[in-house]
Amino acid sequence: MPRADQSTTDFLAEYFAVMEAKDYDRLADFYADDVSLTFANAPTVTGKDVVLAQMAAIGDKVDSLAHPLINVWQEDDGVVVFEVDSAWRFPDGFEKTIRACSIFTIAEGKFTDQRIYVDNGPVDSYLA
Repeated sequence: MPRADQSTTDFLAEYFAVMEAKDYDRLADFYADDVSLTFANAPTVTGKDVVLAQMAAIGDKVDSLAHPLINVWQEDDGVVVFEVDSAWRFPDGFEKTIRACSIFTIAEGKFTDQRIYVDNGPVDSYLA
């Protein structure tokens, strides 16, 4: 799988910056109306409003959640695979960085599918 081009890497970095800023109106612009999200072992959810609600629910529980990109690859059909360090910081000062791997599909400048593979065990008690 070839390395992603700079525009794809920039698109992901902008997406994560908007997520960390908790700018949910702007975050909506990244999702297709029928986007699907599979987060770890949770059931897949579908629809922009549902995905945004999940992102806001997580955002409400953290002070910050950064996603520095490590490696990014892409296929010609819009499939992007990447490694990221999810850097969680919670209101009580607890911080934890967890490595994740994700497969996102981008079509016409919007995410149509997101599959996030991560073990959030170290922060599960904060997300419950």
